[in-house]
Amino acid sequence: MRWEDISGQERAVRLLRGALEGGRVHHAYLLAGPEGVGKELLARTFAQAANCEADDPRARPCGSCPSCRGIERGNFPDVSFLMPQTELLARGLVSRADLEGVPSKEIRVDDVRALARRLSFAALRARRKIAIVTPADAMNERAQNTLLKTLEEPPAGTTFLLVSTNPDALLPTIRSRCARVQLGPVPEDALAARLLREGVAEGEARERAGRAQGSFSRALAAQGEWRELLEQVEDALEAADEREALDLAETHGDRDAALEVAEAVQGWTRDLLVSRSGGSPQVRELAARAREIAERVPPHRLLGQAALCAEVIEALHQNGNGRLQLERLLLGTRELRHV
Repeated sequence: MRWEDISGQERAVRLLRGALEGGRVHHAYLLAGPEGVGKELLARTFAQAANCEADDPRARPCGSCPSCRGIERGNFPDVSFLMPQTELLARGLVSRADLEGVPSKEIRVDDVRALARRLSFAALRARRKIAIVTPADAMNERAQNTLLKTLEEPPAGTTFLLVSTNPDALLPTIRSRCARVQLGPVPEDALAARLLREGVAEGEARERAGRAQGSFSRALAAQGEWRELLEQVEDALEAADEREALDLAETHGDRDAALEVAEAVQGWTRDLLVSRSGGSPQVRELAARAREIAERVPPHRLLGQAALCAEVIEALHQNGNGRLQLERLLLGTRELRHV
């Protein structure tokens, strides 16, 4: 990975790259921004650049030296990742048999203590030890207070990179000890260019970039999955009773999954409003259904649906319960539609 491979985040890249090349590296950075805009990729690239073996600092990271390759594979001894057990499982970094009890969705105080112990030892190969905490807002309060002690007296030659979509969930004392690097939504042209490199046809690339709301992860999601999800949502909204809506909320009850559904419904609501005004929706395969709904549901109710989506997404970003918030969205939208 090279700095040039991080699309649409030039300001953040310039800040971190300049800190390394100028020898002005802060002991902790808070990489904040929406989901899927490259925060963790930026953290990993920083770790590579900090430890790249290329002679010319301006050529770091080279992406091909043993240090760069080790960090890319995730087995470089002096770059540590701290994340919830559920995320470790999802990435295949541990097996279910490695864990006791129900996998935790939080980063716990014992996890932070174990990280602090690793960082207290001298580096084995690195010029700079790196600790990447992702997502940092998954730390519970005890874990944050424990990390705070390390941030107040950081080990020599160590940089913390806290990755967060919801930095306000972090304690003010944590935020105050980090240099904030803000990432924004990725421009549509950059998203489309990435999709073209992935082999997506130009028309589809433009369409998916347009509905991705500045997120690489949403742009890279299969279009068929979005269509199927939205069809399930509409079927639940039009069902005779609430059972389908409640089942859907339970199926997608994890907070991240609920957020994906809520954001998909938010994009779909915009499509309905566009169809109402005679435009073409982003999900072309659902154009006929969008027109039918837009003709049947009054504009003020579609605007109420849009407001409800925004409220639910904000609540989920504030660590709201995924199932309950998705029930609120689906049942609230049913009520708007059926009045």
